[in-house]
Amino acid sequence: MAFRRIALAVLGLGLSLGGCDKESKSAPAASASAPAAEPAPKTAPAQKSYEIVQHLEGCEIHHRGLSIDVGTRSANARRGFEIGPFEDEKDVERDGASYGRMLDSRVAYDFWLDEDIEDLLIELRVHAIMAKRLHVVIDRRRVGTAKLNAGETRIVSFPSLKLPLSAGKHRIELRWSGRPRGVTEPYAEVDWIRIGLPDEINATYAAPTLRDVVTDVVLDGVPKTSLVLRAPSTVRCPVQLAPDSKLQFSLGFWGSGKGAADVRIVADGEEPVTLLERKVTGGGGATWTPVGLDLSKYAGRVVGLELRALSSSRGGRVAFGDPAIVRAQGSEQIVPEASTVVLVIASALDRKRIPPWGPAAGLTSISELAKAGVAFNSFRAPSTVPGSSIASMLTGLPPRAHGLEDPAARLPKQAQLLSEIVKESGGRTAMFTGVPTTFGAFGFDSGWDVYESMSPVKDIAAAEPIVRATSWLEHELGEERAKRRLVVAHVRGAHPPWDLSREEASALPPQEYGGILDARRGAITLAKVRSRRSHSQRRLDEEDWKRLFALEHAALLKQDAALQQLFALLKKKGEWEKTLFVLASDVAPGEGPEPPFDPAAPLAEQHLLVPLIVKFPGPRVSAKETSSDVTAVDVAATTLAALRLDAPANTSGRDLYSAAVGQEPLAGRAIVSTLADHYSTLFGHWRLSGQIGRTPKLCQLDVDPACVADVLETMPVAAQAIWRVTFVSESAALDHRIAPREPASIDPDTGAALTVWGDIY
Repeated sequence: MAFRRIALAVLGLGLSLGGCDKESKSAPAASASAPAAEPAPKTAPAQKSYEIVQHLEGCEIHHRGLSIDVGTRSANARRGFEIGPFEDEKDVERDGASYGRMLDSRVAYDFWLDEDIEDLLIELRVHAIMAKRLHVVIDRRRVGTAKLNAGETRIVSFPSLKLPLSAGKHRIELRWSGRPRGVTEPYAEVDWIRIGLPDEINATYAAPTLRDVVTDVVLDGVPKTSLVLRAPSTVRCPVQLAPDSKLQFSLGFWGSGKGAADVRIVADGEEPVTLLERKVTGGGGATWTPVGLDLSKYAGRVVGLELRALSSSRGGRVAFGDPAIVRAQGSEQIVPEASTVVLVIASALDRKRIPPWGPAAGLTSISELAKAGVAFNSFRAPSTVPGSSIASMLTGLPPRAHGLEDPAARLPKQAQLLSEIVKESGGRTAMFTGVPTTFGAFGFDSGWDVYESMSPVKDIAAAEPIVRATSWLEHELGEERAKRRLVVAHVRGAHPPWDLSREEASALPPQEYGGILDARRGAITLAKVRSRRSHSQRRLDEEDWKRLFALEHAALLKQDAALQQLFALLKKKGEWEKTLFVLASDVAPGEGPEPPFDPAAPLAEQHLLVPLIVKFPGPRVSAKETSSDVTAVDVAATTLAALRLDAPANTSGRDLYSAAVGQEPLAGRAIVSTLADHYSTLFGHWRLSGQIGRTPKLCQLDVDPACVADVLETMPVAAQAIWRVTFVSESAALDHRIAPREPASIDPDTGAALTVWGDIY
């Protein structure tokens, strides 16, 4: 793709800019042993509840139609599949309310309809500045025009009109005119937009803004943070419910009079399901009524969870106190405590070629690890850039936040690696890498007691990072042990150059092979094939694929043997049962027909689904597979949890142990993978993929695993839900961005290594 070529061109230019990095960095060993760790509890209140009020920006609010709270992140999620920042609108405050300041003559917002409608009513609250007229357009059809007076804040209402709209996505556009030429002041500011149906309610419309619907309500002396809704109102939140989830809240009426409420589940193509309908009474004797609703029937599905006010006396509101999704059993499993964490990252592994997903075929160490641990069937890389994926494992941040998003970038100096967190606690850390994408030039040498890189240009075995990690651990597990240890080994895995002699390679199938691949120059050859202009020329023939797979397997056998020595050391030192051992890959090589090992491949599942096997401390969880959706930041979160260290506040990883024992996130979790301005989001059985600012494609993978049909327009509930969780995830990552992009400065040795690796050609 064009992005890859540009990135590598920049990378190549960097060859002349950098100085030489040192091959290794060391620090003195710990001088005294630390006291033994105390046993940790088996459960903890991690994600004990999903507080709906805290996630309202990801929800949709209706009151007499849809209400768009302009000037908030909730409204920004409707900006044509953009993430922001936005140049045509700025979020501002006016008189204690959020407004959107209109900086362009045209500003548009998307909205979805669950069903077809015939009539339409549009209202909005506007503070006019320089615009003299407002024109409202829906799907390029004019709704009406209103005159504006500078400095005046008022509700602009348009007469109801016959404007048939089908279920699905639509767009409302605000067009401003009348600003004098040469003037740069804003056109206007907008508080809210109502898109509704004509009704018989005579009361002045009161928009349910985020600030309006959340307040502290005290009934019978008991205060609760509440959703307070005037009837008719609905709060709909997109969720993918856990098997052990239930909805918990207290129901009451705020003010005098009475009302009625219900709770519903909505999904595409199905009638809404009412879980509860109840009347409430306010006044002096009003009390809270506790409610608990089992949601397990809807586990695993992407649905809309609705809290609704059906009726309410004038001036009063239905109150949902402390609404939350909670676990039925009330506790979250956490990873047992570890004193040693070993992270082995084998580059470019194809799951189908290693156990337990594929045959053992002599890979005895990986087979042993699979029997002693848990295989994660849905481990998805956050990027197809290998360094980006590993940066997420070692920082707990997604690519948009840590900043290493392309092959020519490096981790910023502000990035805090796991090594620094462990060292601050008095622990010891080391990293050994034989993969150029994690060399010092890319920022991975920061904060380790020992950091060593081994170039594939040199005559060094591919298994050497594991060998050196074993040697380091043997020293660290001596008489003077630190309380905590972390060692990372990044090995070539299945990636060329393959660690085989000519004689070893010639003995591999197919017999009498005369194709283009050899063990030493395999990556360079494949890079040249990938660079060919014509798709038809970017192909390997059947004989080449057979030799490639044979070369990969033979190279893996040698690295597997080194793993066995590492296992033996941990067992000999009595540390095996106290070790969190992680075997993962950075990105998948791809399944063809184009050559594998693209350093910035498209965001396809063949590049994103990678192997992850975790042996947890202790004997409780072993020989198991799980299909829970997990990603690279979870490796960092689990490492810190096992070492009983606090994760940085800006990280959001998940403890892999809870996934291993079957505890899913209460309201679901979007797994977002990114590359430049492209994204691919998994949320349950749905995948949303596209380019920022353009209409994406939505697939329902449980019925269409090949992702042939685009159902974005026909599944409005799912479409809006998955885009909203994508927007929330991407916005949060950008909010936590630690630094602007830093280009890698490549020294000649690293440049030579990248050439042999096939990333520069």
